[in-house]
Amino acid sequence: MEFEIKSKENDVTYQIPEIHFPSYEQYRQQAVALGEFIRSTEVTPENVKEAKSILADSRKVTDRLNRKRIDIKNDILRGYKVFEEQVKEITSIIDEADQELRGKVRELDDQEREAKKKAIRELWDKRVGQYDRIEKLIPNAFERWLEPSYLNKTASMKIVEAYMSKWLEDVDVTLDTASGMGDEYLTEYISTLSLTDAIRNVSERKKLENLINSNKEDFEDEPTATFIVTGEKDITLAEMLLKSNNITYRKAN
Repeated sequence: MEFEIKSKENDVTYQIPEIHFPSYEQYRQQAVALGEFIRSTEVTPENVKEAKSILADSRKVTDRLNRKRIDIKNDILRGYKVFEEQVKEITSIIDEADQELRGKVRELDDQEREAKKKAIRELWDKRVGQYDRIEKLIPNAFERWLEPSYLNKTASMKIVEAYMSKWLEDVDVTLDTASGMGDEYLTEYISTLSLTDAIRNVSERKKLENLINSNKEDFEDEPTATFIVTGEKDITLAEMLLKSNNITYRKAN
């Protein structure tokens, strides 16, 4: 790729404008004198009109100078604004090219990741044949094993293969362990792929079943009635009434 935009020395030149204001010192001295005069003059009904007239005449001078200042500023900035727009236009063109390239790079990355995923899948199909139970018992085993990081360029196929072999071996051994503990544990392990989670889930479920059975025994000799209350507010109100009247009840979710 040979094309590039090359930077050149002195590709932008400018001259600092010089503004000549030969009357500056004269105007300044007059303004200072006017200020001193106003400060030292006692304003009376007789001279207030004259004082205002002096200031009004002086204000005409400053108004004219300010209009000139604004005109000069606009003249100076006119050239700058043209240059500013030119730079913005070039920058916008480069930014568009940058976004275009980023999109193509993302597309290329996606293609490479998809190609790598296909290669990993082919390797998986060869390996998983040695573990019939995993294919039969665990739905979508490949997708559940595959980590997005395995598709990165930094993850070599050798490393991915090592992770794959270890996972298949560990799952195969754990399937043996869970199966030996009973169908309930095996089912939970297949769902979670964590023996710890499977044991905890089964344990909690058994505790709940024992609690329900215990409650049934407590109330089996007592007449019972079932009421269905809908709406969060009504459910809360019903519970408050039951509790306030010391009525024994069970809440089914």
